[in-house]
Amino acid sequence: MDGSTVCVEAVGEVAVITLNRPERLNALNAEMLSALVHALRESQSARAIVLTGSGRAFCAGEDLQETLAPVTGGAEELRVAFDRLQDITRLTASAPCPVVSAVQGYAIGGGAEIALSADFVVAGPAARLRFPEVVIGHAPTGGITARLPVMVGLTRAKELLLTGRWVDAEEGLRLGLYMEVVDDPRERALEFAGTLASHPQRSQAAVKRAIEFASVAQQETYLQLEVEMASYCFASAETEASFRAFRDRDRGPGRPADVP
Repeated sequence: MDGSTVCVEAVGEVAVITLNRPERLNALNAEMLSALVHALRESQSARAIVLTGSGRAFCAGEDLQETLAPVTGGAEELRVAFDRLQDITRLTASAPCPVVSAVQGYAIGGGAEIALSADFVVAGPAARLRFPEVVIGHAPTGGITARLPVMVGLTRAKELLLTGRWVDAEEGLRLGLYMEVVDDPRERALEFAGTLASHPQRSQAAVKRAIEFASVAQQETYLQLEVEMASYCFASAETEASFRAFRDRDRGPGRPADVP
């Protein structure tokens, strides 16, 4: 693994994209977000794609010690970052090849959205997922408000998004968030992606497109609505205070400093 925040390698006909900030639990900063979008664009011609993270997490969401709008910190730059985050969902959903994510450890907020934007999710036994946005006065921006109800049902989606509670690996499997829970999710994701890569690509692309259209026909409308919701929330003084308290709270002994 080199020093890049996102690494791409070819394993047979499968493009493996690895989030590579293990010291920050692969939390998203502006550099990583841009690199991930670029990697997904460049991998569209692969026969299958695997998304994974280095170290003990998939992705802990936005890096609370940095900002996705590092130049101006303003609303317009933040909207550009939201759009870039949504490009991940656009690229995974519209990719002509299957996308498989391998989730070990934490998948939080935007990190959970990235994982669940894949066609298939393979989790490890230590996988822990949550959507903390509402708890800190934010709103999801990666398309999950449209996709999660399709995956787990309307009531459960509301419960997960409005409480921000943790979901462990076994519950995630029961809810339908994960295809499988296995000891080595990366190895299993590669194996499964390799099998899919051997199938006729045109047929897979056509069926995937039909399923996506049937499930989230107005995806772009939902994505734009999420940007409006997030921008509205970020403009609130209440949100600023909630976020500051959340970031600076006492986590107690032994709790990772960058895990919400």
